Amino acid sequence: MHLLPIVLLGIVAASAAWAQTPPTGSPSLNQALSARTVTKSDATILPATRGLYVGDAAACTLAVVFQADNVTGTGTAVTFSNVQPGSLLPFQVAKVMAATTCTLVVALY
Repeated sequence: MHLLPIVLLGIVAASAAWAQTPPTGSPSLNQALSARTVTKSDATILPATRGLYVGDAAACTLAVVFQADNVTGTGTAVTFSNVQPGSLLPFQVAKVMAATTCTLVVALY
């Protein structure tokens, strides 16, 4: 009768130790490893991003060219209206166009 709680305690202790072990191998593909502030430009091609963070105090318009469309520096800008402050946008972006009204854009890599 007294053996069952001891066995369960051993399972819980082993599980807790495993949960605290840091992961090994490649980092998750959905997490950014670094970031940098983006300067709006129609000419500057960014390295492939994992996403964008928009930190404006008010809604803004974001004009971007996607990485898949812009390997050589050409592509059609797509405009996202009413982008809310604090938004994380999971886009692989090549350019943040000068027409963008957002002022606090951070590229996640």
